Amino acid sequence: MVGPSLNLNVDVNKCFSGLWKSWRRPNTDVERLKKEMEKLKAKRNDIKSKIEEAKRGSNLATAEAKQWQRDLESLEDQVAAIFEDFTRITFHDNIKIGAWGGSGEQRFDIGGSAFQITRVRLHAGVVVDSLEVSYVDDRNKVATSRAGGSGGKFHEFELRDGEYINWMVGSVREYNGETCITQLEFRTNLGKQHGPFGAAGSNRFTVPVKDGRVVGFFGRYTKYVNKIGVYLAPN
Repeated sequence: MVGPSLNLNVDVNKCFSGLWKSWRRPNTDVERLKKEMEKLKAKRNDIKSKIEEAKRGSNLATAEAKQWQRDLESLEDQVAAIFEDFTRITFHDNIKIGAWGGSGEQRFDIGGSAFQITRVRLHAGVVVDSLEVSYVDDRNKVATSRAGGSGGKFHEFELRDGEYINWMVGSVREYNGETCITQLEFRTNLGKQHGPFGAAGSNRFTVPVKDGRVVGFFGRYTKYVNKIGVYLAPN
């Protein structure tokens, strides 16, 4: 049975409050971490070069070699620790909200470590038939395969630099013996509206995000999109 209409405004923003508390550093420190890591890498590479040069000249004292090796291992540990901290802060703390809808044969999971969505593609008619997303993940551009079938009309919209989805509404109902997502609509921080795509259903859900952005989606599908949830990241 499909659940009642849901408004997640309070829950979503409470999640962000808890997420910020769980982080040791805010996102504003990412650039500083990157600079620290580059400095340590430079020191590490300098020590490696000295060791190799001394080995070639056969003039490397045992005590000096051991000290350089200890320094090298220490720097390696520091680089690894900062890199782990950097990637954890930047890309691996997106949170899941949802999902809404029914069961489907296949699972999709798009953008769990994404930084920004750049393009959304859908097929929709009576229901939302499919979903595809392009996003940026750790500076790499990723285009996902289609989740769902090819029925319905094709729709596409792009997000420019600095633009992100901060509001989504959808609806759910039974169609051809399946519980399906029948409609999706998106809004961005620049005031743009995309959709609604598909036909309205009797059970609606909304995801308004006050202090963050939608960076991905997850759910289930067969030849239609049966269930959908979102990945959120703080701004």
